[in-house]
Amino acid sequence: MTPIRAIRQAWARASFATVIPVAAFLMGALLSILFTAYYFGSAYETFKVDTKAQKEQLARALAGDLADNDIVEIHAELAIFAPMRARVLDAEGNVIAGQVDPKFERLVREYPIQIGDQNLGTLVAAPSDGFKPPIAYGLAGFIILLISLLAAGCMRLFAARAASYVDRVTEIVTEFNLRESDDLRGQNLIFAEFRRLNVATVRTTRRVAGEIKRLRASAMIDDRTGLMNDKALDAKMNRVLQSATYVNPAALITIDLRVQSGDHEQVDSSLPNEAVVEIAARLSRFSEEAIKARDLPIGSWPVAVLSGDQFCLVIDKGGAREDMSVIIRDLQTELRQPIKVNDQTFSLAANGSIVMVPEDADSVLQAKQRARATINNIKAQDKTGFAFYSPRLERQRDARIKLETELREAVSEDRFIPLYQPKVDLSTGRIIGAEALARWRLESGRLVSPSVFIDLAEQTGLINGIGEQIMRKACMEAAQWAHRGHRLNLAVNVSPRQFERDGLAQMILDALAKSGLSPRQLEIEITESLAIQQPHRVRSVLSPLRKLGIKLAVDDFGTGHSNLAVLTQFDFDVFKIDRQFVSGTPNDRQANAIVEMILGMATTLDMQIVGEGIETPQQAEFLKRKGCHIAQGYLYSPPITAAAFRKMLDEQPFMATRLSA
Repeated sequence: MTPIRAIRQAWARASFATVIPVAAFLMGALLSILFTAYYFGSAYETFKVDTKAQKEQLARALAGDLADNDIVEIHAELAIFAPMRARVLDAEGNVIAGQVDPKFERLVREYPIQIGDQNLGTLVAAPSDGFKPPIAYGLAGFIILLISLLAAGCMRLFAARAASYVDRVTEIVTEFNLRESDDLRGQNLIFAEFRRLNVATVRTTRRVAGEIKRLRASAMIDDRTGLMNDKALDAKMNRVLQSATYVNPAALITIDLRVQSGDHEQVDSSLPNEAVVEIAARLSRFSEEAIKARDLPIGSWPVAVLSGDQFCLVIDKGGAREDMSVIIRDLQTELRQPIKVNDQTFSLAANGSIVMVPEDADSVLQAKQRARATINNIKAQDKTGFAFYSPRLERQRDARIKLETELREAVSEDRFIPLYQPKVDLSTGRIIGAEALARWRLESGRLVSPSVFIDLAEQTGLINGIGEQIMRKACMEAAQWAHRGHRLNLAVNVSPRQFERDGLAQMILDALAKSGLSPRQLEIEITESLAIQQPHRVRSVLSPLRKLGIKLAVDDFGTGHSNLAVLTQFDFDVFKIDRQFVSGTPNDRQANAIVEMILGMATTLDMQIVGEGIETPQQAEFLKRKGCHIAQGYLYSPPITAAAFRKMLDEQPFMATRLSA
């Protein structure tokens, strides 16, 4: 910490009653020292003037004797008026009388001895007596200290009085009861500044008191709907938690609403304010009618609004789960009624959770968290409806957190490796390529399937680190194949999440550069859905890579909302027939027709065709007969390690099988 900063902090922490006396002490000391210095300086100047006058008078007295060359008289006068402190020089500068003690040599001054304009010699003399201050130095210091202490003491009294005024004004704020503002009175203070501060404080405090009263009245109410807000809901739930029992449970029903389109799909848009007001009124009526039918006290089932499209209903003494199910059915019937706003009618899609109290939660925060977890689980399953909270959700959440933690550690420790599934030329049986498939290698050596971690990796963004490791290691391995004389195409999948990252193209180029693999041997696989959803992004990333000779393959074509324009927009090199079509061949006529159509289209576009998921010789023979070029599937090999794949390359077992056939 710098000295200036330390001083500033000390100054900020100091009190008014401390700073003022200290400042007064320092100011008194400074002024006293300046006055004393001026006083002593004036006395010294007077001393010098008197000394000069004495010596000039002595020089005039010696002029006559020096003119008469009366050296004896000069000696006598010097012995009387300046013993051991003066000497007389003749006109030539020779000492003719007197002497100066060496200890006074530094004090001597020269005074001319003249008669008229005739210079007879020079008197060299030191002061006869040393400078004597008007008062003793110690006494002067004592006076300075005394004056400083008196100044500090006076300002200490003033500061204490001023501080007491500040304390009295502060009491107006700290001790004032906001509920009884009429009791506030001003203080009778001496200084005009403090009186003005007192008046301003009283007025401001009264105004703040009024504002706080108004805020208290509206703090628990949502401005748009007039329902309880989140804060009021917390207060109500705290009271419910205290009274709810397992015999007479309560429940927190949370409702998440979305606009529903005509084809019953939810539209991710906020509800208009008019719709929110209408829903609030509808839920309030539902609550009032329900408690009236059950002869419960008014306000037993309050409704709260958490946001524009989320509401809560607190069910106090609503019964067990069976009774709650009846309430939920009635509530769903109410919410299914269309909403009409500004001549526009639309339906609502409602997802909701029921958290039983105290069975499912023993605090407001826990009840809200479990309600949110239940709704999120409904949404994750692409469903619509209400569900009771289940402890299973907590176990799923804990498992997900544990998996994510382990996944992050695995990414940081570079524990993802590629396995290789061979691609076989259907005409020769030779292995002409491979697809690199990600596996998570545990510390025990066991390999974890991507079905366990890939979805979570996509959601958390860890897929970027995993993809980089697979690309780097696969390129290194393919370069070693080429060095051993096996120049194969290497296919690597790139996920949609990886395309969101700006450095994807550079990552691929770095992997090629570090491995030495030719770009013409690398094949990037993307899904049809990615090409449809992010065409501009995909094109901007892949265009510079395509210019280097990197191939582009379309995977999973026909499994989603197919768009034939994709095949022409991206100029794919490789077309992969998905396993769900291949699995039906050759016995399923529909599957055969679809595969023949895909093969005809790909052949027309001059694309290389890969049949995925081949498991039987009949499927391989059918695809070969229909014009498919390359086969991939468990008929040939499951994904295998790099060492096993190198051995397979050397042996070429499928080529031998083809030749024997």
